[in-house]
This record gives sequence, structure tokens and C-alpha cells, in this order.
Amino acid sequence: MAITWLYSGLGTAFALVALYFWVRALRLRRLLQDLPTSKTRGVFIGLVELKGTAEIEAPLTSYLAETVCVQYSWNVSEHWQRIVTYTETDKDGNTTTKTRIESGWISVASGGDASLFYLQDDTGTILIRPNGANIEGASVFSQNVTMLSPLYYGKGPGGSIPDSTGQRMFTETAIPLHAPIFIIGRARQREDIVAPEIAASPDAPLYLISTRTEEQVANGHGWIIWLTGFLILSLPGGGWAIDRNQQGTMLPADYLPAGWFMLGSLDMILLAWLYQVFNSMTELRNRVRQAESLVDIELKRRNDLIPELVRVVEAARAHEADVNLELAHLRAEASAEQLSGITGDVRAIAEAYPNLKANEIFLKLQQELADTEQRIAMARDYRNDTVTYANTRTERFPEGLIAWLAGLKQKSLLVTDGIERAAVKVNLAD
Repeated sequence: MAITWLYSGLGTAFALVALYFWVRALRLRRLLQDLPTSKTRGVFIGLVELKGTAEIEAPLTSYLAETVCVQYSWNVSEHWQRIVTYTETDKDGNTTTKTRIESGWISVASGGDASLFYLQDDTGTILIRPNGANIEGASVFSQNVTMLSPLYYGKGPGGSIPDSTGQRMFTETAIPLHAPIFIIGRARQREDIVAPEIAASPDAPLYLISTRTEEQVANGHGWIIWLTGFLILSLPGGGWAIDRNQQGTMLPADYLPAGWFMLGSLDMILLAWLYQVFNSMTELRNRVRQAESLVDIELKRRNDLIPELVRVVEAARAHEADVNLELAHLRAEASAEQLSGITGDVRAIAEAYPNLKANEIFLKLQQELADTEQRIAMARDYRNDTVTYANTRTERFPEGLIAWLAGLKQKSLLVTDGIERAAVKVNLAD
């Protein structure tokens, strides 16, 4: 009886492994769908999705293709082939000696390099730390050669592996300079300046740097979902059918248990789907709350910062006006007898205040005002994108029912009037 359930047990075990990858692929695909794409100037602390081009101050040069890039990885594989002799014993105890040819490829050398680089979009740049990321570079070199090629030993190791056929395969992937890239990762505060950066984090569900588009990455997970789903449905019932055939011819009545196996597999998929959708709805609800808090933070920053900046500018301008009045007074009192002494006083004032340029301060204030409004607009857009997707999820069937259980409710979008109600008026004295 033990042999009867051997393949059924193996099929169920492999189905459970496939279920793990099915849940993982579904989770990552939904993560891609739930995250709105941020602009570099709208990046806040937390998990973000970005699109732009790869830029760097000092580019790297890849090993094989010599491509100017920000990251590259290369590998050299060598082909081997050998004849294996083995024996087989039939049911009568007779042994037969046979041979077979085995072959394959084995990596004999590899390497690569990655440097800090920047992702650039139409709003600015953000620092990317690639260490710890899952990097999907573009293929920049792929070539199979024999020992007659100068590439064989020129870029590969000097020795050969046992049973080598004298063939080597050289491959290399890279993120070329200026190449479009897609990134999902956790943003954090930089240590050197007040700005965000993307870096590896142990609590981040994904850190991906890819030359593929978001759609291509999502479609890749979609294919995994379909393939593993098929395996989950077919493996337990298929294993049971093999067990039955081991005992003799499978009868028509034996198809009913196979159907029960498939129904049980379908139940596993349904429960896993409900579990994953509920969790993703909960994460989306929390992400909406986070997006709303980001808008509040930026509005508070504007209300707290701008009045202080205005007071600084007014004080600087008043100070400059006082100094200019003092200079004018000194000039008015100038006479031929006092010229040398007054010139010294003027020189002393100029040396004490070499940069009396209120216009520069005004320009900085204007830039700070523009940057603040830009940050608020980015936070608002991020919040609206997140809310829009969340609202769409609550309207879908049957996901809307699960959204209700997860506490995900419809939210209204922030409009311009709502942002402007707390605007700070800047009225500088003449």
C-alpha cells in the first residue's frame, strides 16, 4: 500500500512548493500594481517605485563588451562531455552493461562591478546604492568560441576543466549609461546631505533595479502565476493516477478521486488568493494613510518654514539698508580733508560685509518657495495616485468584498483648492 501513495505524496509535495512560488509571484505582482510611480523630487521615506535613466559621475567600463555603464556582471562557462558506463538489472536478475553520453556547461570564471549612481527623471536625480539589490541588466555580450579564438584565453582562464570539449561561452549583462531603468526599493535619509537615497533594507519586500519596464516585470510574474497554478492543479491528481497505473489498468471509476485531488488543489489556490488579497488590501490601506500623512508633513513644513525664511530675508534687507545709509552718510560728510579717513571707514565696512546682496537672498527665498510648493504637489500627486488605485480596488468584484473586510474605504482626491486653503502669504516690506 505504501507504494500506492508514493507518487501522490510526491505530487502533493511538489504542488506545495509550487504554491509557495505562486503566492510569492502573486504578491510581487500586486505590489507592482499597488505602488504608484514617484518622481525623484517627490520621494519620501518608505517603499517607492521610480522610473528614469541611469547616470553617474565616473562611469564604469564592462569587462567583455567594454560598455560604458553603471553596473556590469560577466561569466565564462566551459563545455564538457564524457562517456559514462553503467549496468542495468532486469526483473529476471540479468545485468546489462550500457553507456551513455553526458554533457553540460560549468562556470569557470565570473566577475563584475557596481558603483553608486543616480536615477534621473524630469524633476531631478536621486542616489541609488545598488549593493543588495536584485539587478536585472541588459545583455551586452554573448558569444560561444573555440580554443582558436583569441577570446578563449584572452578573457578566460588559462587552464581547462576535465573532459573539456574546447568550447567556451562568454556572457555579460550591464546597466549602460543613460539607459532607462525601473526601480522598486526603500528610500531613506542620506547621511551626507539632506536628501533621500534608495538602498537595501532588510524589511523591504523587494529591491529591484531592472532595465526591463514595469510592464515586462509584471508580465514575468504573471507567467509564473499561470505556470505554478497549472502545476498545483495537476501534480497531486497526476501522481495519484500514476500510482493507480502501477497497480494495473486504471478504471473509469478511478477518475473520481483524481477529480477530488484537483478540487482540493483548487481550494488551496483559492485560500492562498484570499489570504494574499486581504494582506495586499491591508497594505494598500496603510499606504493610503502614509500618503495622507506625507501631505500633512509637507503642509506643516511650509507653514513653519516659510514665515521664518521671510523674517530672515526682511532682517537681512533691513541690515543692508542700514549699512547703505551709513555709507551714504559717510559719503555726504566727505571733504578733501576727511577723504582718507572716510575711505578707510568705507573700506572697513566693505570688508566686514562683503556680500551685501539682498537680491541673492530673495532668489533663494523664491527658490525655497518653489521647491516647497513642488514638494507639496508631489506629495499630493503621490497621495492621489495611491487613493485612485485603492478606490478602483474597492469597486472591483470580488476584491471589493475583501477590501471591505480589510477596512479599505473610498477616499476623495485632493484638489488644488484644498491645498491652497493653508497657503502662506509672503508680504515683504518695501
